[in-house]
Amino acid sequence: MDAINIVVGGMDCGSTPIMPYVGGRNDGAYFTRMCKLYLQAALLRCGFDVVDIAGDVSEPQDVALTANRHTADAAIVVSYCAFGSRKSFNDIGGRVVRYAAGRSYVRSRMLCEDICAKLCGVGECRIESDGIFGAAGCPTATVDAGYLTQFDEARLVYDPDYAISIAEHVAMGACEYFGMPYVKRDDISAYPAVGADHVGKRGKHIKLLQALLAVNGYKLATDGVCGKATDTALKEFYINNGLQVGADGKLWRGLLALDDVPLSVGSKHVKALYVQRKLRAKLYDTPVHGTLDGDTVAALNEFLSDAERAPTDDNDVGSDAVKLLSPVGGGRPRLF
Repeated sequence: MDAINIVVGGMDCGSTPIMPYVGGRNDGAYFTRMCKLYLQAALLRCGFDVVDIAGDVSEPQDVALTANRHTADAAIVVSYCAFGSRKSFNDIGGRVVRYAAGRSYVRSRMLCEDICAKLCGVGECRIESDGIFGAAGCPTATVDAGYLTQFDEARLVYDPDYAISIAEHVAMGACEYFGMPYVKRDDISAYPAVGADHVGKRGKHIKLLQALLAVNGYKLATDGVCGKATDTALKEFYINNGLQVGADGKLWRGLLALDDVPLSVGSKHVKALYVQRKLRAKLYDTPVHGTLDGDTVAALNEFLSDAERAPTDDNDVGSDAVKLLSPVGGGRPRLF
C-alpha cells in the first residue's frame, strides 16, 4: 500500500505585543517553522510521507494548490491566533483546530476532531470552521497553538518543548484518523539507518533526517534527496556534537537532544540552541543562534539567580541547570 501523503505547512500569524524584559516582539513565524519541522519528523517516524511547503510560512492558496497537485491525503498547517490590536496582552487563549468549510468539509471536521481530542492533553482546545482551505480536495486542519496576544502563550513561541508537544499531539490525531500506529518520539529503534554512504540517497528517511537537522539550525529543504547541502550539514552536525560517522543510534539521540551533555562557551551542540530557546521563552535576553556564548551564560545565570540556585561556570554548564529550564512555561512574570 502506498504511504499516506500529508502536506505540512506553517501559516503567517504575525507577532506578539512587546514582550517585557527582552524589549521586542516574538515573531510567530519562529514557532511555525519549529513546529512544522517537528510535525514532519513525527509523521515520517509514524510511517506517513510528507510534502513540505517551502518557506517559514505559507499562503492559503499555496496549501490548497500543493495538496491538489500532490493528490494529498490530508493537509495540516500550524499557526498561532491573535485577538485585538496586538498593542497589549489580553486573557483570550487556548488552542484552536480549524476545519475547511469546503468540499471536504465532513472529512476535515473528522480529522480536526481527532487532532483536537489529542491536543486536549496539552490544554484547552476547541474546533471551529474556517473556509480558507475550501479549495483543497482533501481533509485539512489548521492548528493554532495558542494566542500571540495572551502573555503565557506568547512566550511559548520560542519554546522547543512546547513546539514538540503540539507536533506530537497533532501526529497522534493524524494517526487516529488514518488508523496508523503512533510511534513514540524517543523510540530510537523506529529511526532508520543512515550510515556513512548516504550521499545521493532518496526517500522518507532522508526527509526525516533533513527535518531534524533543519529544526536544529541547519538551512535545508526537506525534499528527501541527500545532496551536497544535506551531506555538509550532517558532517557539521557530527563534528559539533562529538559523534562518530555511522553511529546511528547516537545520531538520532543527538538530533532529538535526548542526552545530557557538557556545555561550555563555544559549544555548538544542539543543547546550546535548546538552552537559548528555553531562556528566550522564559524572557531572559539571549541571542538564539546555536553557539553558547558569554551572553547566553549571563542570561542563564540570571535565570539561576531568580531560581535561587548557584551560578554556572563558563566552562561547564551542568546538566542540572539545563533540567531547570526544561519545564514548559514559567520564567519571568508579566509586568503589566
